[in-house]
Amino acid sequence: MSTLHRKKLYARTKRTLRHMSPVHLVKARQVATIVRRFAEKLGLVYFGTVHQNDDDHRLVRGHTVSHTHRDNHYSVGSVRGYDVALVLRNDVVLTRKTHKEQRCHWLILTVDLHTKSTLPHFYIGHRNRLTVFESSFEQLAQLYVGGLLPYSHHFLDEYTVYGRATHTLEIERCVTPQVAEVIVSHFDHASVEVEDNTLYLYVESPHPDEAQLDKLLSNGLWLAEAIDTNLAALYCDIPENK
Repeated sequence: MSTLHRKKLYARTKRTLRHMSPVHLVKARQVATIVRRFAEKLGLVYFGTVHQNDDDHRLVRGHTVSHTHRDNHYSVGSVRGYDVALVLRNDVVLTRKTHKEQRCHWLILTVDLHTKSTLPHFYIGHRNRLTVFESSFEQLAQLYVGGLLPYSHHFLDEYTVYGRATHTLEIERCVTPQVAEVIVSHFDHASVEVEDNTLYLYVESPHPDEAQLDKLLSNGLWLAEAIDTNLAALYCDIPENK
């Protein structure tokens, strides 16, 4: 048995034992109740635990998708005219710089944007989570934004923007300095990704409460509307479902 295989087996056994502990079981039931009630309140369909190889649901992608991730409390539906999905995803990421395993617990919200414009793939990551992002994704490079209008030092100190250099101005048109200021002041360290015209919001939270779920949804819908509005004004783009 190789060293790598032994490490994976050890990590899997350790995770299984941890999930069997009374404390974990109580917290898991509490989270399940909170998310189910939240989904019911909004009219979302609650699926609970889903497997990435099943065809019964749409896989939540983004930079956290992998062959080893586990998705729990998967819920989908429509809110304020936007198709949304909510999921708690956990995985173990091997950090690139330290080569150490880091367990991650993401609370993820996805929102399908209405714009008909094809948006570039980009990621706006909070500084506390960059190690995980850089270890899980290599196709995007750090960008220096501010070519159209200056961004605040507060935003630039807290967040890093990733994308392709040729898409920098397009990204700045999606997330203007005004939008960036709201992200840094109201999003509670959430990270943002846009891929295939789907907006992703990520928060590190193994045991979210209803207030956190509500704020994540509110922020995600606000940002989706802001991006759609910015593009509609810029390109005379009439968003879908409007």
